[in-house]
Amino acid sequence: MVKIPRRLDDLLPAIPMEKLLDALQQPDISGKVREPLHRVGWHDAAPLESVRDAWHQARSWLETMVAGELPTTAAPRGINASGQLLSPSAAGVPWGTGLALHYARMASEYQYQPQVMQYAQERLQPLCEDHAWVCLGSVAEAVRLLAATSAAAQGVVVARTDAVRIAGLGDVRSMVAAGGNGLIEIGAANTVLADEWSSALAGGGRMVLLTSPNNLSAADSRQMRSEAVAAAQTAGARVVELLADGTFNPSLADRYHFPTPSAALASGADVVILPLQLLLAGPPGALVIGCSELIDPLRLAAANLGGLLQGAGLATAVAAIQSSRQDEFDAPSIASQLLANPENLRNRARRLALQLTDIGAVGSASECEMTTPLGPSPWNRYQLSSWGVRLVPRKSLAELHKHIASGEAKHALKLQLAGDTQCVDINLRFVPPQRDHELVLVIGEEGLSEPAVPVAPPPASAS
Repeated sequence: MVKIPRRLDDLLPAIPMEKLLDALQQPDISGKVREPLHRVGWHDAAPLESVRDAWHQARSWLETMVAGELPTTAAPRGINASGQLLSPSAAGVPWGTGLALHYARMASEYQYQPQVMQYAQERLQPLCEDHAWVCLGSVAEAVRLLAATSAAAQGVVVARTDAVRIAGLGDVRSMVAAGGNGLIEIGAANTVLADEWSSALAGGGRMVLLTSPNNLSAADSRQMRSEAVAAAQTAGARVVELLADGTFNPSLADRYHFPTPSAALASGADVVILPLQLLLAGPPGALVIGCSELIDPLRLAAANLGGLLQGAGLATAVAAIQSSRQDEFDAPSIASQLLANPENLRNRARRLALQLTDIGAVGSASECEMTTPLGPSPWNRYQLSSWGVRLVPRKSLAELHKHIASGEAKHALKLQLAGDTQCVDINLRFVPPQRDHELVLVIGEEGLSEPAVPVAPPPASAS
């Protein structure tokens, strides 16, 4: 259970307050403090009373959020210490704390739907520029309805390089196949020729679906995209682009070369689908941007089928999209960790290495430079530079793993570790700084190591 301080003494400890009061007794300081207090009046200022009232209000609100203990059957928390943002079994990406609190506030208050829509319109339209937009409840719904409303009577053309399963999103091929408009796969798993696009689109009445990231390298993907767009424009086909790695943040686009919706729409795409729960770190859903000729029928069809994102989900999605454009985020958010200063990570790794050296089953620990992919295929095209902690076992690697497993069981914390046959590596790229103490507890707790065998005293000599 989360422990919430209940006394003012817990927030303002006595010893620091005594030192503060002693300092205020000095003539040069007390004169400066006394003058503004005479102007305002001590009763009107009442700093301690203001702090106490504010804390009582905050504590009352926090207790409603964290009341009660977690059930003992709850799944253990996990730290993605492997250095990948998206693990192979990722069902989604956790929100930042700011967005979670925003969602809780929106969900706990009565919201008038037209006001929420107006709020979304005012904040999203500048991002979407001259294009129309709509927020749907899922990416699969967006793909299915776009195929149904874009007159793709002859099917949806997808390259086999793009018919991929994306961690944190789902299987693109299954999404298209479930639409009922027919799936036309072309090319091989590693390449698509320009003539194959032209042949697949020659009959007319088809829609092209492009996916990013896919199974190609970044350079090959750009070339295939340009060939697909050229063939679609010649045949008069619509181009829908699913940007699982899309972002509105210019810093992310510059550093990692993530695609942006504006660039995709300017270079031939008719519609762009952005999953909200990935790099935007919002609730599950999809932001669909494109020409009004396609977005308006899509919005109408989604409204009739109940597929629109509404209420607290829509408001939180807008907040996520807005915050994703900034370079300053709350600590657990996705973009803040992708844009983390490598030097800060190195300093953290150095500090943790000092704490973990020669403790428990760890013989030595040191900071190490690491490069890891953003996630499994197809996310592995994005390589992230980072720093981590390398643990060398005191005796054997098996003993170190056993020690860590005991710590995980004791503290209900599951670590995902990397390394080789000689050491264990912990990448700090996606471990928030506020969880460093949990790593120390699990890995470096001395009480989990084997106790020393006491040495018997020598026998007394005969007189």
